[in-house]
Amino acid sequence: MDVSGPEVWYNNLPNVTKYMILIIFFVTLLITCNLLNVVHILLDWNLIYNKYQIWRIFFNFFYVGNFSLSWVFFMSLFAQFSSSLEKNEMFSTPGSYLYFITIHCVFLSIISILFYWPRGYPFLGNSLLFAIIYYWSRREAWSHVSIYFFTVKGYQLPFALIFLHLIMGQSLWGDIMGLLSGHFYYFLREILPREGGPNLVEKTPKIFEKIMIKLGNFTINNGVRTSYTRYGYGHTNNQPPTTNMGSRRVFIGRGMRLGGN
Repeated sequence: MDVSGPEVWYNNLPNVTKYMILIIFFVTLLITCNLLNVVHILLDWNLIYNKYQIWRIFFNFFYVGNFSLSWVFFMSLFAQFSSSLEKNEMFSTPGSYLYFITIHCVFLSIISILFYWPRGYPFLGNSLLFAIIYYWSRREAWSHVSIYFFTVKGYQLPFALIFLHLIMGQSLWGDIMGLLSGHFYYFLREILPREGGPNLVEKTPKIFEKIMIKLGNFTINNGVRTSYTRYGYGHTNNQPPTTNMGSRRVFIGRGMRLGGN
């Protein structure tokens, strides 16, 4: 049995990251096969206002272009940084990372109006990835990350990526929107409480916990049904987690190559 194949890699991803990768793949496949038109999922605030098509606030994040090398590169970065952040002690309950992603979807959809009035930017998947990378960089500030031929510390990574995209002639608006969303969340989650203010995004609404627990109960990895008992959650109640997750750190003391083989 291959213990390092793609199936094992996928099954070892944390749940929210795993489901998002799966949805992105199938949305891309449906669009490539002309079974889904992108106009039905792109962000358009005129349609949200006038037609109440609320799903556009969330579904636009699941399309990042057709299958290509850049698509593979995006998925690789998303799997690395999203799974790493999801395993961080900040997101120790089942629904906390889903809540984090949902907040950024709303933040980015609103922020995009400021840059692309009045409809907003059609697809914000790359901005979501940048927001994830930004918050990861604040949580793992002293990790070492290799980008092609140079190494930076975690807190320098977002700005190194912006510089890299600049010299490659790519648009920076997606990065800037992701940076704004990531920093706004960081301000609400860590800076504001540190200064004596309320922590407005720390407590995860129960609906997110229930969604992830139900999804986890129906997920089977290698013949074993997934549960959240390791987080202190059973099947009949939602008690606070009892497992100490604080000792788990990701990417501390080791490099991670971006864009390499």
